[in-house]
Amino acid sequence: MSSVGSEYVSGDGDGGGKLVVHVAENGRSFEVDCDEGMSVAAVQACLELLSGIPSNVQLLLCGDMKLETSRALSAYKLPCYGRDLFLYNRARLVPDSPPPAPERIEMPEITEPPSPSSSRNPHPLDDAPDPALKALPSYERQFRYHFQKGHSIYGSSQAKFDICRRLLREQKVQEKALETARGNMSHFYQIINQMYMDFMRFFSHQHRCHLDLLTNLDKEVEKLRSCKLHPALQTDSRKCLLDFIKEDGLRKTAENCASSHKQFESKVLQLKTMYSELKYRVDDLLLNKSSIGIREVEHMIKDHQHHLDEQTCIMQSL
Repeated sequence: MSSVGSEYVSGDGDGGGKLVVHVAENGRSFEVDCDEGMSVAAVQACLELLSGIPSNVQLLLCGDMKLETSRALSAYKLPCYGRDLFLYNRARLVPDSPPPAPERIEMPEITEPPSPSSSRNPHPLDDAPDPALKALPSYERQFRYHFQKGHSIYGSSQAKFDICRRLLREQKVQEKALETARGNMSHFYQIINQMYMDFMRFFSHQHRCHLDLLTNLDKEVEKLRSCKLHPALQTDSRKCLLDFIKEDGLRKTAENCASSHKQFESKVLQLKTMYSELKYRVDDLLLNKSSIGIREVEHMIKDHQHHLDEQTCIMQSL
């Protein structure tokens, strides 16, 4: 069993015996060497070292599934090519939690080569009597200067493009993390919604029955009072069916039931309010898919690729 991990770049490897994990909060991706017998807890311990997110605040999602610490990867048919994990930081999922600190990106600077000078780069032809020969070292130094300057500009441009591509790749990972989170939320919301609907149907039926009994209690008592016993069954204390029960006790029970009925009705109203708020928030998250302009950024990078291609051609010519 192995828990060695490394940073992952999309397209590397064939995925066999490896688990690709994407970090939602920064878009970084890691590859964990593992097998199906490896526990989720062991994966989390490895991810803590790689991502810096403590195991106790990690949330691992694979599609609609939430990985449980106590289970093995085999319970989720992992590792499997094409089935990646998304790692979320629970501390970031709390309302009003602060966002991660902005990443500090050091942009490469263009290094200006030293100006061509015969004193720094002497040449045997510098003292040639023929002016044409004497000019050759100057041409060479100028050429070398322009080549070094061009190489510095090209290297800086290439490094900046690499940074842009990395940031774009990380934004795509974050976009997928949002889609996975929305899908997982939608899945569990449907379960909650079904349970809520089933409960409300049962409650509505029981509520009507109980309310009917409490409302018609006096009528039912009078029916029992009006139903006289056969003369042969009558006694001094039992003249009607009502005499077989304790009316005071019955009314006391009805009073307690009415109180419990109102209390439970109040709790259900609270539940309705909570459910309405939940539904509003879920609908808002599902419908308002804010675009972060990933496609526009990708097109912009592709459109500017020709500038780098031109620099490549110039360097090849030089």
